[in-house]
Amino acid sequence: MTSSTRSVLAVAAHADDEILGAGGTLAEHVHAGYRIHFLILSTSATSRPGDTQDAIRAHRADCAREVAALYGAEIEIADFPDNAFDTVPRLTLTQTIETATARWKPQIVYTHSAADLSLDHRITAEAVAAATRPQPGSSVNTVLAWEVRSATEWGTGTPFRPTWFQPLTTHALAMKEQALKLYASEMRPWPHTRSTRAVLAAAHVRGAHVGHEAAEAFEVVRHTVLTSA
Repeated sequence: MTSSTRSVLAVAAHADDEILGAGGTLAEHVHAGYRIHFLILSTSATSRPGDTQDAIRAHRADCAREVAALYGAEIEIADFPDNAFDTVPRLTLTQTIETATARWKPQIVYTHSAADLSLDHRITAEAVAAATRPQPGSSVNTVLAWEVRSATEWGTGTPFRPTWFQPLTTHALAMKEQALKLYASEMRPWPHTRSTRAVLAAAHVRGAHVGHEAAEAFEVVRHTVLTSA
């Protein structure tokens, strides 16, 4: 299979999670000629005061589309309620992800870790695991869980334990930073853990863990080793 026929899918609970968790890795896939796809499950913000939901939803959707354009990615935006995925039938979430995987046929799927503090993130992780369970004819052979600043490190259960690291080139890290700028309304000022400075610093720390300048870290949810025919 050539890189031009390879496809990856990022399933994010909220618009910006895909970049916080895998923005550099997705940039490496772009450079390698992979087809990129984003599935964003929510653009609302019911847990935050301020602007009307319609205004927030429209702004976040616009930001997500700008980021998708930066990556040359196809994007689907669902409308599940922020901070309330537990009010949605789990089957509905799972089927939304199944439909996306059937349409885009990714070999690699990136999503949240079940270690996260965010309930939406944990439910997304479970729904992705169900939607990508191994079946005859499935395109998916690798499912990886990313870490999200201000959610993963604050988890109170089983900690995030990465065993898969993607070293990042200077170009890939710059692309991640550019995407974070498009999501400026979701970022926080330093020294918040979800500030751009903190996110980039975390990439350098992960790089040092594996002897590289920068990297992103993932938990392996599932990986099937492909054999030649």
